Amino acid sequence: MPYILSLGDLLLDVVVRYDPRSGEADVGPDGVQMWPGGSAANFAVWAARQGARVRFVGRAGNDFPGEMLVRSLVDSGLEAEIREIDEEPTGRVLVMVDPSGARRMWSYPGASATLSPADLDPAWFDGLDAFHLTGYSLLREGPRPAALEALHLARSAGALRTLDPNPPHLIRDYGPAHFRRLLEGMELDVLFPNMEEGQLLAGKVAAPDVAESLLDLAPVVALKLGDRGCIVRTRSGESFEQPAAPVDTVRDVTGAGDAFAAAFLVEYLRSRDLRAAARAATSLAAQVVSKVGAR
Repeated sequence: MPYILSLGDLLLDVVVRYDPRSGEADVGPDGVQMWPGGSAANFAVWAARQGARVRFVGRAGNDFPGEMLVRSLVDSGLEAEIREIDEEPTGRVLVMVDPSGARRMWSYPGASATLSPADLDPAWFDGLDAFHLTGYSLLREGPRPAALEALHLARSAGALRTLDPNPPHLIRDYGPAHFRRLLEGMELDVLFPNMEEGQLLAGKVAAPDVAESLLDLAPVVALKLGDRGCIVRTRSGESFEQPAAPVDTVRDVTGAGDAFAAAFLVEYLRSRDLRAAARAATSLAAQVVSKVGAR
């Protein structure tokens, strides 16, 4: 059983279905829903559901949403290392989903943004197979020291280090060139960008060019292309495209990228087969977009 550690955001998603033409929200029974979220936490839950041993490190507010979110992690079989604080409430995200399943998001990170290196126990990295990080913890100033310390501990443990460099709006705010320079010194092993994130980091437009450019940041790049599947490139010369798995109806794309990364990493740790990892990733992502909510 692979052992994976993930660190980062634990948020409450408030999902509202709406019609972008009229701007009106759906007031039916499924129009407004609440789901556990946070990119790093979503990844951790999906990795656990794929059979990995997963430890998730984060912060929540000392409030009812935080209590619910921590319970959801424990119920998913994780080892949840969550510090609950009084100074900030649990973070939350407003997710507006249109009839096509596309969404717009507005987030308040809350307690997640206060994550500190003091929240890390070096013993958690003993026997670690992989450490997964999301861009939220690097692009925000508050949790960045904790993210960098965790990367150092994972490197010292000989674990694979993987990154989903999300989200695009924070990359723009931080500066794509600046973010790329930050990533160049991290010795990452696998990178999981979507097309928009990849284009920002690479300064390229076409998917093959984006994937090739990002090999400067990691020896394996799995570029997520939404309903077109993914492109996988390696420094050793392996290159292939994996089509998306079929989906009857796309209801909500929230969390699909997190599930993709989780399934890819768990399968790769088991088999060291990139094609099998890509198939597992696209299959799970298809399941996620067919329902509402990131998990």
